[in-house]
Amino acid sequence: MLSFDRSTVSNTIKETMCYCDYPMPADFPNYMHHSKYLEYLRMYVDHFQLEQYIRFETEVVSVEQQQDGKGSWSVATRKTKDSSDTTTEIFDAVMVCVGISSIGNMPTFDGQEQFNGELIHSLSYRLTSLLNLCSIYRVQLPPSATKISLFSE
Repeated sequence: MLSFDRSTVSNTIKETMCYCDYPMPADFPNYMHHSKYLEYLRMYVDHFQLEQYIRFETEVVSVEQQQDGKGSWSVATRKTKDSSDTTTEIFDAVMVCVGISSIGNMPTFDGQEQFNGELIHSLSYRLTSLLNLCSIYRVQLPPSATKISLFSE
């Protein structure tokens, strides 16, 4: 799951963040606060009446291609609040969309074992106020790490 704090603003312009069949509204800023992008996604879902196809609070248990000669897929899911109830549905196609930053790459470096502080990845970052109590050392400089360290100074 991606991490957002209250101040997160996109570092990508709106024209590259929208779907080609539904442009961003002209009055949306070029670099949006995350709440504005969520507003856009909700507008997209409403416009194309997609909510009926979305399964919230649901985990995919398995995906298996059927041996039916049609290329169908069997997808087993279960609600995250009641993990004992599994449902299986058949689909013509399956798309796996996990995002580019769903699992952080935590680097290691010489002397790391001698560091007594907490090592966190930007995906685990939530509150700027907690970092104001700390000294920060950046190992890498992607936009998320740079932003976090700037807000903590």
